[in-house]
Amino acid sequence: MVKLRFLLMAVLMLVASTQMYAGWRVVVDKNCIKIVSSNLAAQKLIEEQHNARLDTIAAKQQKVELYSVSMATMKELYKLSMQNISGFGTESLYYKEIGSCAFDIIRNVPELIKTVSKAKFTNQLYCLTELGGLVMETQQLVGNFVNIVNNARIPNPLKGEGTAEKKSDGYNMLDRYERMSLANSIYTHLNEIRYKVDGMMLMAQYATLNDLCFAIDPEGWANIVTMKNHVDGLVSDWNGLVAAN
Repeated sequence: MVKLRFLLMAVLMLVASTQMYAGWRVVVDKNCIKIVSSNLAAQKLIEEQHNARLDTIAAKQQKVELYSVSMATMKELYKLSMQNISGFGTESLYYKEIGSCAFDIIRNVPELIKTVSKAKFTNQLYCLTELGGLVMETQQLVGNFVNIVNNARIPNPLKGEGTAEKKSDGYNMLDRYERMSLANSIYTHLNEIRYKVDGMMLMAQYATLNDLCFAIDPEGWANIVTMKNHVDGLVSDWNGLVAAN
C-alpha cells in the first residue's frame, strides 16, 4: 500500500514537472525577430530625422530673431537720424525734402519745354509729351505723400493741382515705419526725376540738341539716327551708280 502511494506521488510529480517545463519554454520565431528589428530601425531613423529637423527649425528661428532685432535697431537709428533738425518730425522732414525736389522739377521743366519747342526735329511732339508726363508724375507723387503718408495734415506745396489735392481719409492704418518706407520710396522716385531733369538742363545749356533728344527719348533718337543712316546710304549708292554710268 505504501509502495502504491509512493508510486502515485512520483507519477504526479513527473506530470507536474513536465507541464511546468512546457509553461516556461521560450519559442524563437526568426520572422518575428526580423520584423521587430526592422520596425525598431525605421523608428530610430524617423526619430533621428525628426530631431535633425527640429534642430534646423530652431537654428532658423534664431536667425530670424537676430534679423528682427537687427532691423528694429536699424529702424530706430534711422528714425533718430531723421529727427536731427529742430522743429521737424520725421514725416515733416521728408515733406520738406519732397517739396524741394518738386520745386526743382517744376522750375526746370518749363525751360526744357522752351528749348525743345524752338528746335525743329521729327520727335519734337513726343519729347514735349514726355516732359509733360514728368510734371504730372511729380504732382502725383507729391499728392500721394500728402494724402497717404501724412493724412493731409500738412499744406500741399502744389496746391491747386488736380493730381495733388488736399484730402484726409481719417483712417490711416499704416504704422510709422510703413509710412516712413512709403515716404522714402516717393522721395527716391522724385530724386530720380530731379536728376534726370537736371541732366537735361545741362544738355540744353551746354550740349547739342541731339544730346538733349537722346536724354529725353533714347529709343526715338536711335530710330531717327538709324533712318538717317539708311537714307544717307541709299543716296550714296545712287550717286555711285550715276557716276559709274
